[in-house]
Amino acid sequence: MPNKRFSIFSSEVFAVEEGDQLIIEIANSHVACLVTKDNKRVIAACELFTFAEGEAEKLDQLFTDISRDSKILSSTPASAKIFINNEFCVPVPIFKFSKEIAPEYLNLVYGEDFSSKINFQHVPVEPGMMNVYRVNEDLYNYLDKRFNKATFHHSYTNIIRRVTSSAALVSDEFIAVQFYDTFLIAAVMKNGVLQLIQTFAYETPEDVLYYLLNITQRFELFSETLTIKISGMIDLDFKLYRELITYFKKVIVENETVPASIPELGEHPLHYFTPFFNLAL
Repeated sequence: MPNKRFSIFSSEVFAVEEGDQLIIEIANSHVACLVTKDNKRVIAACELFTFAEGEAEKLDQLFTDISRDSKILSSTPASAKIFINNEFCVPVPIFKFSKEIAPEYLNLVYGEDFSSKINFQHVPVEPGMMNVYRVNEDLYNYLDKRFNKATFHHSYTNIIRRVTSSAALVSDEFIAVQFYDTFLIAAVMKNGVLQLIQTFAYETPEDVLYYLLNITQRFELFSETLTIKISGMIDLDFKLYRELITYFKKVIVENETVPASIPELGEHPLHYFTPFFNLAL
């Protein structure tokens, strides 16, 4: 059964109205929903639902259960911007990209999958890049039918755009890490160039440290000046954060600016919401 982790709204009486933009992120174990208003510049609502990975196989039941407990999904907005958050994504330099062989990029890395649809999306960075990704065809068809005027994107696209645009403001070498309950996404920047973006499943703080230390060695990052930029589901009072600041000298917590339209964030710290708010910015 899906569990509502948090729900925040611009007012106690909230409803999705004509002209609002619905933003949904779907992963193996969560669905995040946001609503933007006023020509998509104001975040008016955000909800997060988590569930066991097996529940995602029964799409209709999953969304029925979530909609029953969601102020956002109980309405039908005019348009929906859907982000697929999975690991089956390969960024390709635009001068090497060809839509005819796009499936081969994924087959080479992940093997063949005949139950998935291949999508690709331009990433507005320099040099140009295309994100080639898979989405389960049943999921794609279900969402396309359920939501009006649905457009599909991959969460990596948004992350790449943000880390690339902010590279000069952080440091020559940094790793941006977004934490979720059972996985993290790490994006590695070196001298203003994206080196890696990848999803890693984890269970313990030791798993996270292993991944980050391995990345540091693999890309020959200088640990004395390397910045680790973190956001998402990480508790700053728990062991994982203490381990990070022990092994890395510069750890920055990314706190996205609180939307003025949302006065209260409840019991959760601001950095919990950053990966989701960033989808709307």
